[in-house]
Amino acid sequence: MFKGILLDIDNTLYPYQALHELAADKQLSYLSEISDRTTAEIKQAVASAKLIVKNTLSGTAASHSRLLYAQRTCELLSVDALTHSLILEKVYWDHFLQALVLPQDSKDFLNRYKHLPICLVTDLTAEIQHKKAACLELMNWANFIVTSEEAGCEKPHPFIFELALRKLNLQSDQVCMIGDNYQKDIIGARQLGIHAYWLTESAEQEDGVTTINSLGDIQW
Repeated sequence: MFKGILLDIDNTLYPYQALHELAADKQLSYLSEISDRTTAEIKQAVASAKLIVKNTLSGTAASHSRLLYAQRTCELLSVDALTHSLILEKVYWDHFLQALVLPQDSKDFLNRYKHLPICLVTDLTAEIQHKKAACLELMNWANFIVTSEEAGCEKPHPFIFELALRKLNLQSDQVCMIGDNYQKDIIGARQLGIHAYWLTESAEQEDGVTTINSLGDIQW
């Protein structure tokens, strides 16, 4: 049916939120040790820092940078950013990646379609997405990766999908896109005529989109 697969990583191949909360809690503990602020004040600074960075760098991979979030958080808390920003970033990603595992349903899906070329299509900076791919051992199944840092734009911009198609040397009607984010993954794919599998609890149906509750629901 399809000759290739475009595949999101975060919240599609693994559940993101629990890992984020674990890593963020470790950062919070570190910030509590190096500042005299209350937990509530630190949490507010973290939230404000993330919002500032995202608003300033909207539409770029850098808008997801944990280093920039950490730097801005330190500045808001009047903590030495040059001393602590890199440490805070390391605290976050070390704990995130140490706990990152590939669920069995994702392994089953990847093994089922390992005969097809797969391109990972993901927002965020290239280094951390490559590290996630390495931790999940995605090189056993995926052939290529496109990050928003490499593409210079974020999903749903068509160029990031076009770049993935070029890497696979396939046309839009020869592949499918699988992802959890409707605005980014599904709309991004559909604007190029790519059939999309939307990982969601929604029961809504529309042309060119197949809703699934898990990767195990995909059969062709």
